[in-house]
Amino acid sequence: MNEPKYAMKPIVASILLLHTASAFAQKTQSVSATAESPQSYYQRGLTAMNQGDIVAAEKNLRAALQAKPQDPHVRYALNELQMHRDQIAARYRENMMKRTKIAKVEYTDASLSECLDHLSIMVKNATDQKFAPNFVIKDSMGRLKSRRVTLQLANVPASQILQYLASASSCKVVYEQHAIVVEAE
Repeated sequence: MNEPKYAMKPIVASILLLHTASAFAQKTQSVSATAESPQSYYQRGLTAMNQGDIVAAEKNLRAALQAKPQDPHVRYALNELQMHRDQIAARYRENMMKRTKIAKVEYTDASLSECLDHLSIMVKNATDQKFAPNFVIKDSMGRLKSRRVTLQLANVPASQILQYLASASSCKVVYEQHAIVVEAE
């Protein structure tokens, strides 16, 4: 005849439990499908190191180490990052200068200082203010003040413009972590 009302509750509870377990399994599968492998973090860390991006390199290598704490390759890469941080950051500055194309420069009888100031503005504009070369001139004897530069170039990387300026002024260029140093030879 009439079944008691409480008899339905276990059936409803089982259905809810089954539905919840199914939803949890689906969620777990989607999370594991999108989870990164330690190897992919490691590879991205190495790529970032090669490009000079120390922030991305450290982030990815630490994620790889967290996922696989005993991996000697990851530990070695993190150690290299810490030991050579300055050189890696300098590589970033050099790579940015190589990747930044400058539409046109024209210098006529200009000082090296004027050219570097202008090039700095051009690089900032070309990178939407995301990168500043930060040129530093080292000239303790004052030899560069008298040297003048005349140069016309179009559609070239900023690094190439810098090399032409250095060559015309008898200077050398050294990429450092926080600046690009132009030294009198």
